[in-house]
Amino acid sequence: MRFQLFFLPLIFLFSSSQAQNSSFNEIKENKQYIWGLGMSEDYDQATKLALDDLIGKISVHVESEFEYVTQEDNTDFKAYSKSVISTYSSATLTDTKQKQYEKKGVYYILRYIEVADLQKIFAHREQKMRDYLHMGAKAQQEYRIGDALKYYYWSYALFLSHPYHEELKIPVDDREMMVGILLADRINSLLTNINFEVARQYKSDDDKTKLVLTCNYFGEKISSLDFRFSPGGSRSSMHEVSEGLSEVYLYGAEQEAIEKLNIQVEYKYISKSAQDKELANVLQTVKIPYFKRSSRLVNIPNATIKKITPKKMIQPVFEEVNKLTVSKSFYTKTINKLLVSIASNNYEDAYPYFSAAGLEMFKKLIQYGQVSVFPLTDTLKLVQLNDETIVRSVPMAFYFPNSKRQFTENVVFTFDNQKLINAVSFAISDRTIYDIVSHGEGFGGIKEKYTLIKFMEYYKTAYSLKRLDYIESIFSDNALIIVGTVLERAQPIDGMYKNIGEKGVKYQRYTKKDYITRLQNVFNSKEYINIDFDEAEVRKLNGSDNIYGIQLSQHYYSSNYSDFGYLFLMIDLNDSLHPTIYVRTWQPQKSDDGSIYGLEDFRMN
Repeated sequence: MRFQLFFLPLIFLFSSSQAQNSSFNEIKENKQYIWGLGMSEDYDQATKLALDDLIGKISVHVESEFEYVTQEDNTDFKAYSKSVISTYSSATLTDTKQKQYEKKGVYYILRYIEVADLQKIFAHREQKMRDYLHMGAKAQQEYRIGDALKYYYWSYALFLSHPYHEELKIPVDDREMMVGILLADRINSLLTNINFEVARQYKSDDDKTKLVLTCNYFGEKISSLDFRFSPGGSRSSMHEVSEGLSEVYLYGAEQEAIEKLNIQVEYKYISKSAQDKELANVLQTVKIPYFKRSSRLVNIPNATIKKITPKKMIQPVFEEVNKLTVSKSFYTKTINKLLVSIASNNYEDAYPYFSAAGLEMFKKLIQYGQVSVFPLTDTLKLVQLNDETIVRSVPMAFYFPNSKRQFTENVVFTFDNQKLINAVSFAISDRTIYDIVSHGEGFGGIKEKYTLIKFMEYYKTAYSLKRLDYIESIFSDNALIIVGTVLERAQPIDGMYKNIGEKGVKYQRYTKKDYITRLQNVFNSKEYINIDFDEAEVRKLNGSDNIYGIQLSQHYYSSNYSDFGYLFLMIDLNDSLHPTIYVRTWQPQKSDDGSIYGLEDFRMN
């Protein structure tokens, strides 16, 4: 019965081919429309051909606007303009109107759009371009230089995909500037003022040279930036700068022969555009000028490199941020010994410094990737919270050979009242910490704020180190877990929250059991997972209760997938030792009004 019901509408739809053909002609002869025709015995193929034909006709309509982009390399600008217009098909062109009929086993599909509606389509592209430009400017102000380059470049690509790009302007300092000139200048300015230096170099036991790089922008440490380097004829894997630090290795003869390090700063970030299919299509299609300033030569000091033992390499300095009732010299010595054991790959030497729970986390840490420590010259911080002493932040690099990817993380070690390390975590960004601690006393005291910071660092680390048991322990048995995917408009779930769906997104609710099972499969399929939080907005429920809602922008990286979206957690911190998540939502984009899910979208019984 279900099989018959599926086909009845098609029989009715294609029964009057003569009337439909007449309707086709009305559209084709009306100059208010641009149309495309597709014919095939396969319905889906006919639909695709109709869309391709429509794209071709739209490109003819605007092809002269793309001509200047292709003059230098003699590209056929007719073909080029059609390929650029095709980047719109993944977004608004799929909403074109359609007429269809069937005759003698052949489907006839007419896809059409009003000429006046073209401007709406191009306005959508222009708005997305302006959004990324705004995000780039914000990231630049916060010295997130990698993010700024990424957003400016993406904005520039979208700009070049707009058929009337030469007319686009934006207000800057009380005057109008051409968008293309502004974006090119900002990208070049960022690339020019990124400064790399070789801060230290030494020989390791396996006879390779390790170079520790510092990276700043106008003297400020860069918090996010990717780069490759060329020691010889080949390019390295992607490396990351975090808090102004990174490291590279030289092998074999290149250690002696190379005097300068050729660094290529990443600015395209094509692999990170996957969350925006329209943008990803544009980046693969549009011809974008190469920014030569992304490449620079960094001098390697000529001084003879001596072999430095791991013990001499580790020389941290500590700073008190709270009054400590314990001797900080103990923590200095313990961290020194711990880092020496990591640097020399004698991990078992460090085991006595850990409690049972801490040792399990440490083992996961050293298995996360090929780990190496930096020679510490910056000041570390000690924080005392309840009966714990927290040592922040020890920079470490993690390399994943199969994916050829390196991340730099600031690692946090938490000591219990027995002076054993009972937890290891990755620090959240300074920006996220600032967004939490900047609240007034009504939000909570230092203890409450740092408890929230600590929890978010544990949460981030649990996903990276695949600590499924911890994740399962922090979710309430009746937790509401919602994950958004870009598909269709969502509906309310069981009345627990408002209609928070927006066009293009479908939301799936998971039970705790289903979510943990799904997460287990994700963990098993990936060489690595790495999560970065950025902007954070924190609110407290009902003023007096220690239930918080935190909204964060989240960058998610893994060996076979990456995305960007917005995370919301409703967290109960009344028992600071056993925090509980009541609600977790993730959405790939903000709502039309710029909002993301928060406390106001949920109710507590």
